[in-house]
Amino acid sequence: MKAKNGRILTAIVLAAGVALLSGCGGGNGGDAAAPQGEGTKIEIKATNWDFEPKEIRVKQGETVTISLVNEEGLHNVLIKGYNKTVEAGKPVTFVANKTGEFEFVCDIMCGAGHADMIGKLIVE
Repeated sequence: MKAKNGRILTAIVLAAGVALLSGCGGGNGGDAAAPQGEGTKIEIKATNWDFEPKEIRVKQGETVTISLVNEEGLHNVLIKGYNKTVEAGKPVTFVANKTGEFEFVCDIMCGAGHADMIGKLIVE
């Protein structure tokens, strides 16, 4: 009986360790560098079927926090090339470590104008 209890306790301890470790290093897309400091905060407002602003400019290496406010309809923001998804009320922070122009789109089928919900993140 003691051996069985010991194996159960060992299994529980191992499962708890795996659960704790699986939470480490997660995130939304994983950057090589962890975000540092305040950085730039950007709020995108979404309506049916538009983003404001449509164009965002940041410097390479800058820490960027993007938040989304749905003023009309249900939307989110997928930043292609950075593999970041911003949901309303859940800001995403990342280091803009790749230069170029990166399209962002609504990733929730939101109606007839869904395909028109396009913006651009420019990292200089």
